Amino acid sequence: MHDNPNVDVNDLMARVHDRVRREERVTTAPAAERTYVYASELDAASIEALLYTARKMAQVRTVWPHKLSVFPFNVSRALRRMFLKLFAFLFNDQRHVNLALSEAVREHVQLTKEMHGLIASLQSEVRNLEARLQEAERRAGR
Repeated sequence: MHDNPNVDVNDLMARVHDRVRREERVTTAPAAERTYVYASELDAASIEALLYTARKMAQVRTVWPHKLSVFPFNVSRALRRMFLKLFAFLFNDQRHVNLALSEAVREHVQLTKEMHGLIASLQSEVRNLEARLQEAERRAGR
């Protein structure tokens, strides 16, 4: 699971399912009924929370997990330290890959936020131009 008490997985899953349902409704609507409205801010808090958890879990363990304090690991502190070092060595490459992927996703989310803001700005400009065009056509039609 995860160790971050601030992340409610059930809440995140409910938000994802709601968003998917909204997107499905928009894509199944007839073309004439579709209106593309973009909010200027993308709600990426859930993605950022998951990225935080992934980064936290990708760190090298320095403390033996309480769940594994069973025989033979509860006998010797040196044995636990040796296993922690062994696991750090064995999973070193995977940890680097995970951190790189996490950073790539974080940058992608940042770019997506910027693009989302640009799309919202452009949509607003298009609406203003359409309103001005309609006003000009109305005046010319008099």
